[in-house]
Amino acid sequence: MLIYFSAENFRSINDAVELNLKAAPRLRRLKSHVRTPIPNNEKLKVLKGSIIYGANASGKSNIIKAIDYAKRLITGKTELTYCPKLRNSYFALNGNTSNERSFTFEFTFNKRSYAYFFKTKDEKILEEELVLINGQKEIIIFYRNENSGKEKFNSEFIESGYLGNISNKESIAATVAELNFLYKYTPKNTLFLAEASEKFLESFNNKDLRPDNPIDIFFLQLINAFYFFKTSLITIFPETKYSGSLPEIRSGNGRYFDLITKLDTGITDLTEVDVPLSDFSSDLLNDIEEQIKSESDPFTFKYEGVEHLAEFDQDKNQIKITKLATIHNGGVQFEVVDESDGTQRLLDLIPALHNGSESKVESLLDFTYIIDEFDRSLHPIISYSYIENFLNQNNNDQIIATTHEAELLNNELLRRDEVWFTQKENDGSTKLYSLNDYTTRHDKDIHKAYLDGVFGGIPNIVRKFK
Repeated sequence: MLIYFSAENFRSINDAVELNLKAAPRLRRLKSHVRTPIPNNEKLKVLKGSIIYGANASGKSNIIKAIDYAKRLITGKTELTYCPKLRNSYFALNGNTSNERSFTFEFTFNKRSYAYFFKTKDEKILEEELVLINGQKEIIIFYRNENSGKEKFNSEFIESGYLGNISNKESIAATVAELNFLYKYTPKNTLFLAEASEKFLESFNNKDLRPDNPIDIFFLQLINAFYFFKTSLITIFPETKYSGSLPEIRSGNGRYFDLITKLDTGITDLTEVDVPLSDFSSDLLNDIEEQIKSESDPFTFKYEGVEHLAEFDQDKNQIKITKLATIHNGGVQFEVVDESDGTQRLLDLIPALHNGSESKVESLLDFTYIIDEFDRSLHPIISYSYIENFLNQNNNDQIIATTHEAELLNNELLRRDEVWFTQKENDGSTKLYSLNDYTTRHDKDIHKAYLDGVFGGIPNIVRKFK
Protein backbone atom coordinates (compact mmCIF):
# COMPACT_ATOMS: atom_id res chain seq x y z
CA MET A 1 0.00 0.00 0.00
CA LEU A 2 1.13 3.55 -0.67
CA ILE A 3 1.56 5.41 2.62
CA TYR A 4 3.09 8.70 1.50
CA PHE A 5 4.24 10.46 -1.66
CA SER A 6 5.94 13.77 -2.29
CA ALA A 7 7.37 15.47 -5.36
CA GLU A 8 9.28 18.69 -5.88
CA ASN A 9 9.97 20.78 -9.02
CA PHE A 10 7.95 18.73 -11.48
CA ARG A 11 5.84 20.56 -14.07
CA SER A 12 3.46 22.85 -12.10
CA ILE A 13 4.79 21.52 -8.78
CA ASN A 14 7.36 23.91 -7.31
CA ASP A 15 7.77 23.42 -3.57
CA ALA A 16 7.18 19.86 -2.44
CA VAL A 17 3.58 18.63 -2.45
CA GLU A 18 2.78 15.84 0.01
CA LEU A 19 0.06 13.19 -0.22
CA ASN A 20 -0.21 11.45 3.15
CA LEU A 21 -2.38 8.34 3.22
CA LYS A 22 -2.04 7.59 6.91
CA ALA A 23 -5.42 7.61 8.63
CA ALA A 24 -6.07 10.63 10.84
CA PRO A 25 -6.04 9.30 14.43
CA ARG A 26 -9.08 11.24 15.66
CA LEU A 27 -11.46 10.25 12.88
CA ARG A 28 -13.77 7.37 13.83
CA ARG A 29 -16.11 7.20 10.85
CA LEU A 30 -15.94 4.55 8.12
CA LYS A 31 -13.41 2.42 9.98
CA SER A 32 -13.52 -0.20 7.21
CA HIS A 33 -11.62 2.29 5.00
CA VAL A 34 -8.60 1.99 7.30
CA ARG A 35 -6.23 -0.96 6.88
CA THR A 36 -3.28 -2.30 8.87
CA PRO A 37 -1.03 -3.72 6.12
CA ILE A 38 1.81 -4.86 8.42
CA PRO A 39 0.94 -7.78 10.75
CA ASN A 40 1.46 -7.03 14.42
CA ASN A 41 1.82 -3.32 13.72
CA GLU A 42 -1.50 -1.79 14.70
CA LYS A 43 0.04 1.68 14.80
CA LEU A 44 0.40 1.84 11.02
CA LYS A 45 -3.08 2.58 9.69
CA VAL A 46 -3.40 3.33 5.99
CA LEU A 47 -6.39 4.56 4.00
CA LYS A 48 -7.89 2.52 1.18
CA GLY A 49 -8.51 5.61 -0.89
CA SER A 50 -7.97 9.28 -1.60
CA ILE A 51 -9.95 11.47 -3.98
CA ILE A 52 -8.27 14.64 -5.29
CA TYR A 53 -10.33 17.65 -6.40
CA GLY A 54 -9.24 20.86 -8.03
CA ALA A 55 -9.98 23.35 -10.78
CA ASN A 56 -8.76 22.83 -14.32
CA ALA A 57 -5.03 23.61 -14.61
CA SER A 58 -4.60 23.45 -10.82
CA GLY A 59 -2.14 20.54 -11.10
CA LYS A 60 -4.22 17.45 -10.22
CA SER A 61 -2.96 15.52 -13.21
CA ASN A 62 0.63 16.62 -12.58
CA ILE A 63 0.58 14.82 -9.24
CA ILE A 64 -0.45 11.61 -11.03
CA LYS A 65 2.14 12.25 -13.74
CA ALA A 66 4.82 12.72 -11.08
CA ILE A 67 4.00 9.31 -9.59
CA ASP A 68 3.96 7.74 -13.05
CA TYR A 69 7.25 9.35 -14.10
CA ALA A 70 9.02 8.14 -10.96
CA LYS A 71 7.55 4.66 -11.40
CA ARG A 72 8.75 4.52 -15.01
CA LEU A 73 12.25 5.60 -14.01
CA ILE A 74 12.43 2.99 -11.26
CA THR A 75 11.19 0.14 -13.45
CA GLY A 76 13.31 1.08 -16.46
CA LYS A 77 10.35 2.04 -18.66
CA THR A 78 11.81 5.47 -19.34
CA GLU A 79 15.17 7.21 -19.12
CA LEU A 80 16.21 10.21 -17.08
CA THR A 81 16.77 12.12 -20.32
CA TYR A 82 13.11 11.72 -21.32
CA CYS A 83 11.48 14.23 -18.98
CA PRO A 84 13.82 17.21 -19.54
CA LYS A 85 12.94 17.05 -23.22
CA LEU A 86 9.30 17.76 -22.41
CA ARG A 87 8.04 21.31 -22.50
CA ASN A 88 7.85 22.81 -19.00
CA SER A 89 9.20 19.67 -17.39
CA TYR A 90 10.45 21.76 -14.46
CA PHE A 91 8.58 24.53 -12.69
CA ALA A 92 9.57 27.73 -14.47
CA LEU A 93 6.88 30.33 -13.76
CA ASN A 94 8.82 32.09 -11.01
CA GLY A 95 12.08 32.41 -12.93
CA ASN A 96 13.63 29.51 -11.02
CA THR A 97 16.28 27.88 -13.19
CA SER A 98 17.06 25.00 -10.81
CA ASN A 99 16.80 21.61 -12.47
CA GLU A 100 16.94 19.66 -9.22
CA ARG A 101 13.87 17.60 -8.50
CA SER A 102 13.06 14.91 -5.96
CA PHE A 103 10.53 12.15 -5.28
CA THR A 104 9.77 10.31 -2.04
CA PHE A 105 7.63 7.22 -1.53
CA GLU A 106 6.68 5.37 1.64
CA PHE A 107 4.91 2.06 1.02
CA THR A 108 4.34 -1.51 2.15
CA PHE A 109 5.05 -4.65 0.18
CA ASN A 110 5.26 -8.28 1.24
CA LYS A 111 4.35 -7.33 4.82
CA ARG A 112 7.25 -4.90 5.13
CA SER A 113 7.39 -1.13 5.17
CA TYR A 114 9.86 0.89 3.09
CA ALA A 115 10.76 4.48 2.23
CA TYR A 116 12.46 5.32 -1.06
CA PHE A 117 13.84 8.70 -2.09
CA PHE A 118 15.78 9.99 -5.06
CA LYS A 119 16.91 13.39 -6.31
CA THR A 120 17.95 14.24 -9.86
CA LYS A 121 19.47 17.14 -11.73
CA ASP A 122 19.32 17.29 -15.49
CA GLU A 123 20.59 13.86 -16.60
CA LYS A 124 22.19 12.78 -13.34
CA ILE A 125 21.07 11.04 -10.16
CA LEU A 126 22.24 13.19 -7.22
CA GLU A 127 20.98 11.13 -4.28
CA GLU A 128 19.14 7.87 -3.74
CA GLU A 129 18.11 6.04 -0.58
CA LEU A 130 16.08 2.95 0.33
CA VAL A 131 15.09 2.47 3.97
CA LEU A 132 13.48 -0.47 5.75
CA ILE A 133 11.07 0.78 8.42
CA ASN A 134 10.88 -1.74 11.24
CA GLY A 135 8.55 -0.34 13.87
CA GLN A 136 10.30 2.71 15.26
CA LYS A 137 13.62 1.79 13.59
CA GLU A 138 14.70 3.03 10.19
CA ILE A 139 17.42 0.87 8.65
CA ILE A 140 19.21 2.22 5.58
CA ILE A 141 19.32 -0.58 3.02
CA PHE A 142 21.47 1.58 0.80
CA TYR A 143 22.36 5.24 0.42
CA ARG A 144 23.96 6.77 -2.67
CA ASN A 145 25.33 10.28 -3.01
CA GLU A 146 26.59 11.55 -6.36
CA ASN A 147 27.24 15.18 -5.46
CA SER A 148 30.55 16.35 -6.90
CA GLY A 149 33.39 15.56 -4.53
CA LYS A 150 31.10 13.65 -2.15
CA GLU A 151 30.44 10.44 -4.08
CA LYS A 152 29.74 7.59 -1.72
CA PHE A 153 27.72 4.43 -1.31
CA ASN A 154 26.95 2.58 1.89
CA SER A 155 24.53 0.04 3.37
CA GLU A 156 23.71 0.22 7.05
CA PHE A 157 21.64 -2.93 6.51
CA ILE A 158 24.80 -4.86 5.62
CA GLU A 159 27.46 -3.05 7.60
CA SER A 160 25.71 -2.66 10.96
CA GLY A 161 24.53 -6.18 11.61
CA TYR A 162 20.91 -6.27 10.42
CA LEU A 163 21.39 -9.71 8.88
CA GLY A 164 19.86 -11.80 11.61
CA ASN A 165 22.18 -14.57 12.79
CA ILE A 166 24.77 -14.07 10.07
CA SER A 167 28.12 -13.33 11.71
CA ASN A 168 30.55 -14.44 9.04
CA LYS A 169 32.68 -11.31 8.69
CA GLU A 170 34.36 -12.53 5.53
CA SER A 171 30.99 -13.14 3.86
CA ILE A 172 29.74 -9.70 4.89
CA ALA A 173 32.96 -8.06 3.67
CA ALA A 174 32.60 -9.85 0.33
CA THR A 175 29.02 -8.60 0.08
CA VAL A 176 30.10 -5.00 0.75
CA ALA A 177 32.77 -5.31 -1.94
CA GLU A 178 30.28 -6.75 -4.44
CA LEU A 179 27.77 -3.97 -3.79
CA ASN A 180 30.41 -1.29 -4.17
CA PHE A 181 31.49 -2.88 -7.44
CA LEU A 182 27.89 -2.83 -8.69
CA TYR A 183 27.48 0.79 -7.54
CA LYS A 184 30.70 1.80 -9.29
CA TYR A 185 29.41 0.53 -12.61
CA THR A 186 25.88 1.89 -12.24
CA PRO A 187 25.51 4.71 -14.79
CA LYS A 188 25.21 8.18 -13.25
CA ASN A 189 21.86 8.65 -15.00
CA THR A 190 20.41 5.36 -13.73
CA LEU A 191 18.82 4.55 -10.38
CA PHE A 192 20.73 1.96 -8.36
CA LEU A 193 17.43 0.31 -7.38
CA ALA A 194 16.61 -0.24 -11.05
CA GLU A 195 20.12 -1.35 -12.06
CA ALA A 196 20.70 -3.70 -9.13
CA SER A 197 17.22 -5.26 -9.34
CA GLU A 198 17.66 -5.92 -13.05
CA LYS A 199 21.06 -7.54 -12.52
CA PHE A 200 19.74 -9.70 -9.69
CA LEU A 201 16.65 -10.81 -11.62
CA GLU A 202 18.77 -11.77 -14.63
CA SER A 203 20.71 -14.30 -12.58
CA PHE A 204 18.04 -15.22 -10.05
CA ASN A 205 17.36 -18.91 -9.46
CA ASN A 206 15.29 -20.18 -6.56
CA LYS A 207 17.71 -23.06 -6.02
CA ASP A 208 20.58 -20.63 -5.62
CA LEU A 209 18.82 -18.39 -3.08
CA ARG A 210 20.33 -18.97 0.36
CA PRO A 211 18.87 -17.53 3.58
CA ASP A 212 22.38 -17.39 5.08
CA ASN A 213 23.86 -15.44 2.17
CA PRO A 214 24.17 -11.69 2.91
CA ILE A 215 23.95 -10.69 -0.76
CA ASP A 216 20.71 -12.67 -1.20
CA ILE A 217 19.19 -11.11 1.92
CA PHE A 218 20.16 -7.66 0.68
CA PHE A 219 18.76 -8.18 -2.80
CA LEU A 220 15.47 -9.53 -1.47
CA GLN A 221 14.91 -6.15 0.18
CA LEU A 222 15.60 -4.42 -3.15
CA ILE A 223 13.29 -6.78 -5.00
CA ASN A 224 10.47 -6.07 -2.54
CA ALA A 225 10.80 -2.35 -3.26
CA PHE A 226 11.27 -2.85 -7.01
CA TYR A 227 8.19 -5.06 -7.33
CA PHE A 228 6.00 -2.59 -5.49
CA PHE A 229 6.61 -0.16 -8.35
CA LYS A 230 6.60 -2.82 -11.07
CA THR A 231 3.49 -4.82 -10.12
CA SER A 232 1.53 -3.18 -7.31
CA LEU A 233 1.54 0.50 -8.31
CA ILE A 234 -0.71 0.92 -11.36
CA THR A 235 -1.23 4.29 -13.07
CA ILE A 236 -4.22 4.78 -15.37
CA PHE A 237 -4.67 7.88 -17.51
CA PRO A 238 -7.70 8.83 -19.64
CA GLU A 239 -5.81 8.02 -22.84
CA THR A 240 -4.41 4.71 -21.59
CA LYS A 241 -6.14 1.49 -20.69
CA TYR A 242 -5.64 -0.90 -17.82
CA SER A 243 -5.66 -4.45 -19.22
CA GLY A 244 -7.19 -7.30 -17.29
CA SER A 245 -10.56 -8.11 -18.85
CA LEU A 246 -9.61 -11.10 -21.00
CA PRO A 247 -7.68 -13.02 -18.35
CA GLU A 248 -10.71 -12.60 -16.11
CA ILE A 249 -13.06 -14.04 -18.73
CA ARG A 250 -10.64 -16.90 -19.34
CA SER A 251 -10.44 -17.74 -15.64
CA GLY A 252 -14.16 -18.41 -15.61
CA ASN A 253 -14.77 -16.81 -12.21
CA GLY A 254 -16.25 -13.60 -13.68
CA ARG A 255 -15.40 -11.77 -10.50
CA TYR A 256 -16.64 -8.43 -11.80
CA PHE A 257 -19.20 -9.62 -14.33
CA ASP A 258 -22.18 -8.89 -12.07
CA LEU A 259 -21.02 -5.29 -11.72
CA ILE A 260 -20.86 -4.56 -15.45
CA THR A 261 -24.34 -5.98 -15.95
CA LYS A 262 -25.85 -4.21 -12.95
CA LEU A 263 -24.57 -0.76 -13.88
CA ASP A 264 -27.16 -0.29 -16.63
CA THR A 265 -24.78 -0.62 -19.57
CA GLY A 266 -27.15 -2.78 -21.64
CA ILE A 267 -24.60 -5.62 -21.59
CA THR A 268 -26.03 -9.02 -20.72
CA ASP A 269 -22.88 -11.05 -21.19
CA LEU A 270 -19.16 -10.85 -21.96
CA THR A 271 -17.48 -13.33 -24.25
CA GLU A 272 -14.16 -14.16 -25.86
CA VAL A 273 -13.92 -14.43 -29.65
CA ASP A 274 -11.15 -15.74 -31.89
CA VAL A 275 -9.27 -13.28 -34.10
CA PRO A 276 -7.92 -14.59 -37.44
CA LEU A 277 -4.13 -14.58 -37.57
CA SER A 278 -4.40 -13.06 -41.04
CA ASP A 279 -5.43 -9.79 -39.35
CA PHE A 280 -1.83 -9.36 -38.17
CA SER A 281 1.44 -8.88 -40.03
CA SER A 282 4.02 -11.67 -40.01
CA ASP A 283 6.45 -9.40 -38.15
CA LEU A 284 3.91 -8.76 -35.41
CA LEU A 285 3.12 -12.47 -35.13
CA ASN A 286 6.82 -13.25 -34.77
CA ASP A 287 7.12 -10.65 -32.02
CA ILE A 288 4.06 -12.11 -30.28
CA GLU A 289 5.49 -15.62 -30.44
CA GLU A 290 8.78 -14.44 -28.97
CA GLN A 291 6.92 -12.66 -26.21
CA ILE A 292 4.90 -15.78 -25.35
CA LYS A 293 8.08 -17.86 -25.20
CA SER A 294 9.84 -15.36 -22.94
CA GLU A 295 6.84 -14.95 -20.62
CA SER A 296 5.88 -18.65 -20.66
CA ASP A 297 2.28 -17.52 -20.27
CA PRO A 298 -0.50 -15.89 -22.29
CA PHE A 299 -0.14 -12.14 -22.41
CA THR A 300 -2.30 -9.18 -23.39
CA PHE A 301 -1.42 -6.56 -25.97
CA LYS A 302 -3.14 -3.67 -27.71
CA TYR A 303 -3.78 -3.70 -31.45
CA GLU A 304 -5.69 -0.86 -33.11
CA GLY A 305 -6.80 0.28 -29.66
CA VAL A 306 -8.31 -3.10 -28.70
CA GLU A 307 -7.03 -5.47 -26.03
CA HIS A 308 -6.06 -8.91 -27.35
CA LEU A 309 -4.95 -12.06 -25.56
CA ALA A 310 -2.24 -14.18 -27.18
CA GLU A 311 -1.31 -17.74 -26.24
CA PHE A 312 0.14 -20.85 -27.83
CA ASP A 313 -2.39 -23.48 -28.93
CA GLN A 314 -0.67 -26.81 -28.24
CA ASP A 315 -3.21 -28.85 -30.26
CA LYS A 316 -2.75 -26.77 -33.42
CA ASN A 317 0.89 -25.95 -32.69
CA GLN A 318 0.36 -22.28 -33.44
CA ILE A 319 -0.49 -18.96 -31.86
CA LYS A 320 -4.09 -18.30 -30.86
CA ILE A 321 -5.35 -14.73 -30.44
CA THR A 322 -8.66 -13.71 -28.91
CA LYS A 323 -10.39 -10.48 -27.91
CA LEU A 324 -13.26 -9.42 -25.70
CA ALA A 325 -16.77 -8.85 -27.09
CA THR A 326 -20.03 -7.81 -25.46
CA ILE A 327 -23.45 -9.42 -25.73
CA HIS A 328 -26.68 -7.39 -25.58
CA ASN A 329 -30.36 -8.32 -25.46
CA GLY A 330 -31.29 -10.93 -28.04
CA GLY A 331 -27.74 -12.27 -28.16
CA VAL A 332 -26.46 -9.46 -30.40
CA GLN A 333 -22.67 -9.26 -30.28
CA PHE A 334 -20.72 -6.00 -30.33
CA GLU A 335 -17.06 -5.07 -30.56
CA VAL A 336 -15.85 -3.30 -27.42
CA VAL A 337 -14.94 -0.26 -29.54
CA ASP A 338 -18.62 0.00 -30.52
CA GLU A 339 -19.64 0.52 -26.90
CA SER A 340 -20.10 4.00 -25.45
CA ASP A 341 -17.13 5.84 -24.00
CA GLY A 342 -18.58 5.35 -20.53
CA THR A 343 -18.95 1.58 -20.96
CA GLN A 344 -15.40 1.30 -22.30
CA ARG A 345 -14.17 3.30 -19.32
CA LEU A 346 -15.96 0.87 -16.99
CA LEU A 347 -14.40 -2.13 -18.73
CA ASP A 348 -11.02 -0.51 -18.11
CA LEU A 349 -11.67 0.23 -14.45
CA ILE A 350 -13.74 -2.69 -13.19
CA PRO A 351 -10.80 -5.16 -13.09
CA ALA A 352 -9.60 -3.11 -10.13
CA LEU A 353 -12.61 -4.39 -8.17
CA HIS A 354 -11.18 -7.70 -7.04
CA ASN A 355 -14.18 -8.76 -5.00
CA GLY A 356 -12.26 -11.43 -3.12
CA SER A 357 -10.42 -13.07 -5.98
CA GLU A 358 -9.14 -16.54 -5.12
CA SER A 359 -6.14 -16.23 -7.44
CA LYS A 360 -3.06 -17.41 -5.56
CA VAL A 361 -0.85 -14.78 -7.16
CA GLU A 362 -3.22 -11.89 -6.54
CA SER A 363 -3.92 -12.98 -2.97
CA LEU A 364 -0.25 -12.23 -2.23
CA LEU A 365 -0.38 -8.74 -3.70
CA ASP A 366 -2.06 -5.49 -2.79
CA PHE A 367 -2.67 -3.10 -5.67
CA THR A 368 -2.62 0.68 -5.59
CA TYR A 369 -4.55 2.16 -8.52
CA ILE A 370 -3.65 5.74 -9.42
CA ILE A 371 -6.38 7.01 -11.76
CA ASP A 372 -6.38 10.39 -13.47
CA GLU A 373 -9.79 11.86 -14.39
CA PHE A 374 -11.56 8.88 -12.85
CA ASP A 375 -15.05 10.16 -13.67
CA ARG A 376 -14.45 10.80 -17.40
CA SER A 377 -17.54 9.63 -19.34
CA LEU A 378 -19.11 8.10 -16.23
CA HIS A 379 -22.52 9.03 -14.85
CA PRO A 380 -22.33 10.45 -11.29
CA ILE A 381 -24.31 7.52 -9.88
CA ILE A 382 -21.97 5.01 -11.51
CA SER A 383 -18.94 6.91 -10.22
CA TYR A 384 -20.41 6.86 -6.71
CA SER A 385 -21.24 3.15 -6.93
CA TYR A 386 -17.75 2.30 -8.15
CA ILE A 387 -15.98 4.15 -5.33
CA GLU A 388 -18.41 2.70 -2.78
CA ASN A 389 -17.76 -0.85 -4.01
CA PHE A 390 -14.01 -0.35 -4.01
CA LEU A 391 -13.76 1.14 -0.52
CA ASN A 392 -16.01 -1.55 0.95
CA GLN A 393 -13.78 -4.40 -0.23
CA ASN A 394 -12.17 -6.32 2.60
CA ASN A 395 -8.63 -6.15 1.24
CA ASN A 396 -5.66 -3.79 1.18
CA ASP A 397 -6.12 -2.51 -2.35
CA GLN A 398 -6.14 1.27 -2.75
CA ILE A 399 -7.57 3.83 -5.12
CA ILE A 400 -6.15 7.34 -5.56
CA ALA A 401 -8.11 9.28 -8.14
CA THR A 402 -8.48 12.80 -9.47
CA THR A 403 -12.00 13.94 -10.28
CA HIS A 404 -14.38 16.86 -10.78
CA GLU A 405 -17.37 14.79 -9.64
CA ALA A 406 -18.71 16.73 -6.66
CA GLU A 407 -21.37 14.07 -5.98
CA LEU A 408 -18.64 11.95 -4.41
CA LEU A 409 -18.23 14.57 -1.68
CA ASN A 410 -20.52 12.79 0.70
CA ASN A 411 -19.89 12.04 4.38
CA GLU A 412 -21.52 8.64 3.91
CA LEU A 413 -19.00 7.70 1.19
CA LEU A 414 -15.70 9.35 2.12
CA ARG A 415 -13.81 10.19 5.28
CA ARG A 416 -12.47 13.70 5.66
CA ASP A 417 -8.87 12.46 5.44
CA GLU A 418 -9.68 10.76 2.12
CA VAL A 419 -10.49 14.08 0.41
CA TRP A 420 -7.75 16.30 -1.02
CA PHE A 421 -7.71 19.54 -3.02
CA THR A 422 -5.25 21.13 -5.41
CA GLN A 423 -5.04 24.88 -5.64
CA LYS A 424 -3.17 27.03 -8.17
CA GLU A 425 -1.20 29.65 -6.26
CA ASN A 426 -0.58 33.21 -7.47
CA ASP A 427 2.77 32.18 -8.94
CA GLY A 428 1.08 29.35 -10.89
CA SER A 429 2.41 26.57 -8.67
CA THR A 430 0.36 23.65 -7.34
CA LYS A 431 -0.54 23.34 -3.67
CA LEU A 432 -2.05 20.11 -2.27
CA TYR A 433 -3.97 20.02 1.00
CA SER A 434 -6.47 17.82 2.85
CA LEU A 435 -10.09 18.43 3.80
CA ASN A 436 -9.03 17.28 7.25
CA ASP A 437 -7.00 20.50 7.57
CA TYR A 438 -10.32 22.34 8.00
CA THR A 439 -12.08 22.43 11.36
CA THR A 440 -15.61 22.11 10.06
CA ARG A 441 -18.31 20.05 11.77
CA HIS A 442 -18.23 16.33 10.98
CA ASP A 443 -21.82 16.45 9.69
CA LYS A 444 -21.33 19.53 7.49
CA ASP A 445 -22.57 19.27 3.90
CA ILE A 446 -19.12 19.10 2.31
CA HIS A 447 -20.62 18.88 -1.21
CA LYS A 448 -22.30 22.28 -0.92
CA ALA A 449 -19.39 23.81 0.98
CA TYR A 450 -16.96 22.73 -1.75
CA LEU A 451 -19.06 24.21 -4.54
CA ASP A 452 -19.41 27.41 -2.49
CA GLY A 453 -15.60 27.66 -2.44
CA VAL A 454 -15.17 27.06 1.30
CA PHE A 455 -12.28 24.63 0.71
CA GLY A 456 -10.84 26.20 -2.43
CA GLY A 457 -9.96 23.89 -5.30
CA ILE A 458 -12.57 25.38 -7.66
CA PRO A 459 -12.24 27.73 -10.64
CA ASN A 460 -11.64 31.32 -9.55
CA ILE A 461 -14.35 32.88 -11.70
CA VAL A 462 -17.17 35.36 -11.13
CA ARG A 463 -20.58 33.79 -11.59
CA LYS A 464 -23.41 36.06 -12.69
CA PHE A 465 -26.95 34.92 -13.15
CA LYS A 466 -29.92 36.94 -14.34
